[in-house]
Amino acid sequence: MKKIDFKKQLPKLVITILILFFVVGLAWGLRSVLELEGTMEPNISKASLSPVPETKEALISYVLTAVKKAEEEKPALAFSDAFQVDADSIRAGDVQSTAEYIRTGVEEKLGALRGDIVSEFGEDLSGKLWVPEITPGDIASAELKYDYWRCPACGRETDEKPEACEDCDTKAGFLQKYRDNYTITLHAPDTAEPAAAAFFARNFHPFTQTEIGQLIRENAQGWFECGSGYAVTYRNVAIRAVINRLTDQIVSLTYSADCDFSADAAFVGHYAALGTQPVGFIVNETAAFEFTWPGITVAETLELEPGQTDVLRAESPCGVLSKEELTWTTSDESIATVNEEGYVTATHQSGQCTVTVAFTFMGKEYTADCTVTVKVPAEEIEISHRKLTLPVGGTASLEAKVKPKKATIRTVKWYSEDESVAAVDQNGTITAKRAGAVGIYAVSDDGYFKATCHVEVVES
Repeated sequence: MKKIDFKKQLPKLVITILILFFVVGLAWGLRSVLELEGTMEPNISKASLSPVPETKEALISYVLTAVKKAEEEKPALAFSDAFQVDADSIRAGDVQSTAEYIRTGVEEKLGALRGDIVSEFGEDLSGKLWVPEITPGDIASAELKYDYWRCPACGRETDEKPEACEDCDTKAGFLQKYRDNYTITLHAPDTAEPAAAAFFARNFHPFTQTEIGQLIRENAQGWFECGSGYAVTYRNVAIRAVINRLTDQIVSLTYSADCDFSADAAFVGHYAALGTQPVGFIVNETAAFEFTWPGITVAETLELEPGQTDVLRAESPCGVLSKEELTWTTSDESIATVNEEGYVTATHQSGQCTVTVAFTFMGKEYTADCTVTVKVPAEEIEISHRKLTLPVGGTASLEAKVKPKKATIRTVKWYSEDESVAAVDQNGTITAKRAGAVGIYAVSDDGYFKATCHVEVVES
């Protein structure tokens, strides 16, 4: 029997073993990559401070209450009034171009009539803020908007639920999310109605006939004259309020309307041959009040691994804050400490604590909280079966494992994409209900990693 020369065969054996390890590792790696599904953030909405206003009466009351709160607490205020002439709306009798003489410079001159309004923190808003005077009878319709839709695949956000995502063509699974701000729009009738005209006069501070006449005379530049034959009708009248639903603080209050201007222009001088022409055009007015409330903000959450340090930055609309103006505290120093500059250091104990920053402005203390979580983070999730076939009425159990083993939070939640086909409880037990196909998936409570088992339910 020929004797094996181990010295010569050893290199070949090592190379073979290495190749074997490489192939197995590559296969395992490819399997792991193919099984990774990314993350799926749960659809959690912050609770509103007050009940959600749903009726027209409730929406009006909520807006009026928010404005009254601003009057009492005196946030900073800025006002702007913008005018835009709709070029397509220009009309004239026999000579269309005559209307151009009237509209030239209208946008700029109208804006100059109002002027800007600025109010600092703590200043009285009387005489500056247009305080709405509204009853339900004044409003034709009211609407509330604060939800939006997010594509589960690419994250694109849209105000209305799409049939398919414009970016990635995903057609299902859109998440309904909620903004922190309500947008409330109150639509009033056109001022052709006497009651509507009275509402407009109370709320929109329209220009007087004298102001309009002065504007026309200044704009005439010797081309035409207007007697009393001019008028303004207001259409698409709306009051829009943006209010933070978490604090009930108003963010903006906007008055908008399309002002349909018409006049009889008697041309003079070199243009006298044009005679008197009925002219008109539509000017959109948007009068906006922006409110800035005193306060302080900081990141709502901070995640640290044991022994790690990170910094929190506090910001305020009241100006740049120095470290001497801020006070930092922690609810549990056994989990994380914080110094006077906002540097947070995790201990070697897992858990949660609250870091609070505070400062005083105009005699009132303002605070903001950050929830600090100290943990070994989850990195992925594995599910015991990627495919299952069950008869109607059958059951099966799934197991989900969070990795690495040292991860602090290893719990998961179970979901079914269609509970009419198969349901799953929070122990991972599936119950088949009717024939069809459905995804049963687990989402880790830390990191929101997702793993899915595709289940086919068949008639028994």
